[in-house]
Amino acid sequence: MTTPTPRQVEIARAAGFDGVEVRAERLLDAPDELYEAARAVHPGEVWSLNGIQLQVRPDGRLDRRRLDAELEPRLAICRDLGAAYLLVVPPRAAHVERDRAVEAMREGLATIRDRATADGIGVAFEFLGFADCPIDTPALAGLVVAGLPGVDLVLDSCHWHASGGGSLAGFPTERLAMVHLNDAPAKPPRTIEDADRLLPGLGVIDLASLVRQLRAAGHEGPWSLETFNPEYWSADPLGIAIEGRSRLDRVLGRPARSGPGEAPWST
Repeated sequence: MTTPTPRQVEIARAAGFDGVEVRAERLLDAPDELYEAARAVHPGEVWSLNGIQLQVRPDGRLDRRRLDAELEPRLAICRDLGAAYLLVVPPRAAHVERDRAVEAMREGLATIRDRATADGIGVAFEFLGFADCPIDTPALAGLVVAGLPGVDLVLDSCHWHASGGGSLAGFPTERLAMVHLNDAPAKPPRTIEDADRLLPGLGVIDLASLVRQLRAAGHEGPWSLETFNPEYWSADPLGIAIEGRSRLDRVLGRPARSGPGEAPWST
């Protein structure tokens, strides 16, 4: 989160990842960093721009004015970097009824899909397991995209854990475009925030069980590592990336590798 995007790309390559997810926060209103990032990336190396958060009005309806204002700048970044996906998340709005939130998310995703498709950009929706998010379970995420073609899904292990870590039976894994594998400390799951995230294997999430469920459903990647914990930001970013990749190897039951290009992982 504190590493310039061009340097993130270099680190990901050096650590053996095949690509990156880039952050909108770093690239919006930062033309110099965006220009350098566009020069640095290889074709197909940016999996997603992460991303855009759909917002709702006090009555629970989609905030279309905000979506209209925020969407085009993000699509422009996706075009500049050749990003395969724009990643979309729901709001943190505890006051909103779930049915109204599902309706708003479907409306917003349909709008994003229609505009992104013209540029060959995919759309992927990720539920958030936070207690104040109205779309906070795999089943609700599945309900959001049901009958909504052209919208894929992202599953995040920390949000899965925060939602209760239950079965994925109601989650359409055939529509998975990416899985984020991160760990979490031993605290009540519903109190977990992004800043609590740990590298795989350093927390209490049964990542091996989650991977087994996903593989049984046919998902074999890509797998992504997110390092949102601020304690990691003060460490050497290359060291964190190398350790993260090694820990992903262990979770996925793969032998340690000596170079990139052997699996479609991102960081």
